[in-house]
Amino acid sequence: MMGAHHAISGAAAWVAITSTAPYTLGLDPLPASSVVVGSLVTAGAALLPDVDHHNGTIAHSGGLVTRAAAAVTQTASGGHRHGMHSILAVVGFTLGAVALGRWEAQVPVFGTIPAGSALLLLALVAFATKALRISRGGIVKLWTGAAVVVAGVLWFAPDQLAWLPLSVMVGVIVHLLGDMLTKGGVPLLWPWIPKPSKAWSATPFLSRLWMKNGYMAVPVLGRTGSKREWVLCVGLTAYTGYALLATTGLLVVGPVA
Repeated sequence: MMGAHHAISGAAAWVAITSTAPYTLGLDPLPASSVVVGSLVTAGAALLPDVDHHNGTIAHSGGLVTRAAAAVTQTASGGHRHGMHSILAVVGFTLGAVALGRWEAQVPVFGTIPAGSALLLLALVAFATKALRISRGGIVKLWTGAAVVVAGVLWFAPDQLAWLPLSVMVGVIVHLLGDMLTKGGVPLLWPWIPKPSKAWSATPFLSRLWMKNGYMAVPVLGRTGSKREWVLCVGLTAYTGYALLATTGLLVVGPVA
């Protein structure tokens, strides 16, 4: 799945889970401000597994620093769609967000802030705004805009950052699900990548679900960037827009019968 499509999928999943507007799930209800900010943050989190891609959104977001991080991660994880696209990665990214949330620092004007969460928030907002083309300028403009968002959250609602690990977990899971919908699939159980039997591989339908290389998929979207993927993205974009408008009260929708 393409980077922008991963991002919009993450945003759609967030509003579905945290909003109580009609036609959302409301599994973990949050204030409207958290739903709105979280949709952008989760869009960024949905890009995290592609930190293993030298030509991905993250690699192009911060110049030499992010390109180097992508190169190191790609090598350490075995390449694109290897270690960073597994259940282990979901656990690692989520625990990393939890650990960062414990780091606090004293800064001018703001006083004591959750510094680790703030830095993570900064990165995720920058990744999301680049993938969704909200920011079309250079690196300085991209990160300055992200810093303004982070400063606003820290000033007006610093307690909102308690949901950041959930946002990361949702984003990474949605990324894996998105890639599983394409023909490439993902190695969910990495570093253990069990291979199917010859009989399984010889069965046309089953061989698409559990491939010879051990990757797993439900390839209803076909190849990455297919027309079906674009149609899905358009639908998710419309749903996200509706849910945000309904959550903030800008769109009044009657109760679901």
